[in-house]
Amino acid sequence: MRLEQYTQPFASSFYKKYLEDVANLSSFFHYEWNQKALNKRVKEANFTKHKRTELADVITSYMSEYGISKKSSQHINELKDNGVVVIGGQQAGILSGPLYSIHKAISVITLAKQQRETLGVPVIPVFWIAGEDHDIDEINHVYIDRSRTLQKLVYPEKSRTKKIASEATFDHQLIKEYLDEIFKSLPETLYTKDLKSNVLELLDNNLTYTSFFTALMNELFQEEGLLLIDAAYEPLRKLESDYFQLQILHSSELAKVVFEHEEKIALEGFGTPIQAKESAAHLFYVEAGERFLLERVNNQFVHEAKGISFTLDEMMEIAREHPEKLSNNVVTRPIMQEMVFPVLSFIAGPGEIAYWGALKTAFELFDMKMPVLMPRISISIVNANTQSLLEKLSFTIEDVWDGSLQDAKLHYINSNRNEEVPRLIEEIKADLIEKYGKLEQLLMKDGLKLSPLVQKNFKNHEKQLNFINNAIEDTFLSKLDATTNRYDRISMNLMPNDGLQERTYTPIQLMNEYGPSLIKQLLKVPYEFNGKHHVIYL
Repeated sequence: MRLEQYTQPFASSFYKKYLEDVANLSSFFHYEWNQKALNKRVKEANFTKHKRTELADVITSYMSEYGISKKSSQHINELKDNGVVVIGGQQAGILSGPLYSIHKAISVITLAKQQRETLGVPVIPVFWIAGEDHDIDEINHVYIDRSRTLQKLVYPEKSRTKKIASEATFDHQLIKEYLDEIFKSLPETLYTKDLKSNVLELLDNNLTYTSFFTALMNELFQEEGLLLIDAAYEPLRKLESDYFQLQILHSSELAKVVFEHEEKIALEGFGTPIQAKESAAHLFYVEAGERFLLERVNNQFVHEAKGISFTLDEMMEIAREHPEKLSNNVVTRPIMQEMVFPVLSFIAGPGEIAYWGALKTAFELFDMKMPVLMPRISISIVNANTQSLLEKLSFTIEDVWDGSLQDAKLHYINSNRNEEVPRLIEEIKADLIEKYGKLEQLLMKDGLKLSPLVQKNFKNHEKQLNFINNAIEDTFLSKLDATTNRYDRISMNLMPNDGLQERTYTPIQLMNEYGPSLIKQLLKVPYEFNGKHHVIYL
């Protein structure tokens, strides 16, 4: 195993600024992301205000269905006492979703270990599952390799209602057939049979997006003591009752400060990551598993399309008596997380850092500071075949990211192309256009109204020319296939869908290649929280 680090490829302007010059973003964040900031955070934050016993009981209750390891139990006890947490979250994707979910968990665990040693206090890794999210289209698919191209394979959902992930259930037969198709797309290895058997075993008792996700994540990380909690878990919602009431009472001020602060981000040239409205309530109402975003209209909390309308008193009563009927949005979720957990650091992806930048004054409204936002570790894994191809073709991984590899592939194809062939076909087309034009003019001169027939006949010839041109191109590319396949294999591995590997592949695809110990291997890598992209050669 070899580790290399590179400047983040494909970084947005705001993320790039955060990584390279966060000091100049101090108007958007309370802390920079370094050890000095972590030291300051642990000293000045009020970690005594949290309902630790209740929170520990909620996590114990949630995780008991999936199995609580000895290390997890230790972490729960530490959380009940005086521990602080490193926390990160993600939507509940199928088979964990893209690899960055795994990278986020690795980041949470790694930073917690490092800070436990550095700060000398219990630092606990927590993974917050966004089971309240209802955009199932974001999590209902994986990408598989089919005939050397990536195909988006979507779980064939039968329900048309957009239920939250924690209540969106799989049809047992459909999901088994769907997983069968995924595993059929994988090359048969020593690990395939056991891997599939294990996944299907986890599925048997976990037929919602969130429970299947939780079972898999717990299986992968329980030895590390990673604590898991679903944001939509009803006992957690009950614990959050007082906090929902605070958010409701201050909803008008909250909407105002977020709107104004986001305008400052826009003035700096970084756009509007949240697209906040002054009328926003920043809460959802949950009914029969569906979420409806509320707005404030004439002192009411409404969702006009659904005909939902509540007074302030009614909203407060819902928060007191039925908090499970409320759900946070992108603004109130980080605030709720801070209210519930004693957060030392939040592990954030590029998109999260962008929208958290709009929340500084929102935290201050509730007399809080946002935690240290640590950029998550990003990883690309380079297998032996890809390493060999890079060496043979004399390319670096940066050549793949910046397009040099594709440029070289096109140059190779064009340098082997006989330019006389397409030129001749274009000459034939031009000649046909000229001759058919003359024919049409002669017929019109003689009063013969046959233009539609002439045009149809010309289109048939043009269609045949296009057909033979495509056949020539396909045959030509097939002749070069042995070499162009090398370029394509590198791209498929390192830049699928024109982006980082971690945004497309699932861990199952890599575990099928490297075995079930892959996660343990990745956890042993000496990562640095330095904003760099980590490339691991296996």
